[in-house]
Amino acid sequence: MATKVEIWNMALSHLGVSKEVASVTERSKEAEACNRFYDSCVAALLTDHSWPFATKYATLALIEASPNDEWGYSYRYPTDCFFFRKILSGTRNDTLATKVAYEVAQDDSGRVIFTDAADAECKYTVITDESYFTADFNLALSFRLAYYIAARVTAGDPFKLGPQMMQKYQFELSRSTSNAFNEDQSVEIQDTESIQARN
Repeated sequence: MATKVEIWNMALSHLGVSKEVASVTERSKEAEACNRFYDSCVAALLTDHSWPFATKYATLALIEASPNDEWGYSYRYPTDCFFFRKILSGTRNDTLATKVAYEVAQDDSGRVIFTDAADAECKYTVITDESYFTADFNLALSFRLAYYIAARVTAGDPFKLGPQMMQKYQFELSRSTSNAFNEDQSVEIQDTESIQARN
């Protein structure tokens, strides 16, 4: 898969910049622009979708029962959690009726998750390095990065490339999230015969 520098150079190529970055420690304006926005772009993409390559399941560590008047239990927020997705309900395909309510807060020791679920298990997103990124994720990421660096590396973006990069980012994001969804077979699909029999 692509390295960080290769993703940076993809973003520069989208903008028609012929100069490539050689390393993450390079002091060129191109490298400094990419370095300034790259981590934020990665974080935004990881937040926007539950990517299979960045998904983790874990049992939450109990802090105490009856921590306050509103919730039945408090748990420690996972140390490697970047974005908390849900507490598992025992139902694979949650509806509004089966989703487990929770609240993220903070105490003197760090972040806390309040819920009424005993022995709570959860699903969340972790930060991963580029070796886990998929090719379509990299492409979407490169267009998002190109959007943010456009003004810096093209002397003010006189040809309005930034908005074009955002449009291409939205397209690639839609395509890559569809691919990620296809990798997830947790949704129970009824076979054609059973559907036809009901009609």
